[in-house]
Amino acid sequence: MSSLHLEPGTIADWVAALAAVLGCILSIFALRVALAANETADETRQAAVIAARDSATREAQRDEVDRARDRRQLAGSVASWWAADREENGRRYGVVVSNQSPTSAVFYDVEVQVAGPGGATHTIRMKVLPPGQFFVQKKGLAQQSSWDGIPLPVREADVLDPFTVAGDRSITVLEYADGLGTRWQWTPGAGLAELASPGRSTTPAS
Repeated sequence: MSSLHLEPGTIADWVAALAAVLGCILSIFALRVALAANETADETRQAAVIAARDSATREAQRDEVDRARDRRQLAGSVASWWAADREENGRRYGVVVSNQSPTSAVFYDVEVQVAGPGGATHTIRMKVLPPGQFFVQKKGLAQQSSWDGIPLPVREADVLDPFTVAGDRSITVLEYADGLGTRWQWTPGAGLAELASPGRSTTPAS
């Protein structure tokens, strides 16, 4: 049996070939590690982008809810009720229209639908309702009696007692626009609601 003899050059060639194969394997492994790292980095970046977008969406929704709440609170500053002064002679009866906005906001195109004794009705109209209280007097007690055309500011010296239990006197509808042009309506049954515009539904205000 003869022995296998390898020439020194042949051994060197095998070593070089083996080193090349190992180098190739290491390169492939390093490439796969790099690709995995890049994929992880991309996923992390995408997750960060999605999280930032979701956070911005939630923030915008919260801002919209806050704005809607503030608008409802501001719109709720307008009210109206029947009242009478305490004069024994020539006692005045009528309706108070009030704007108690904490921001001194002004309301526009106010309409107050009033129901009085005997089923009589009347609509009080004001182009502008600045902060404060205004009194519209009903002249006479008869069903067809007239109303003053101009609401008068309620002065500090005026004492007007509201009608709190009178079944024959009520405010049936109170409608007005805020400074942004949004129209609001209050009724005893539905409370305060934003009136619908084209393509938009009425939103009850809580």
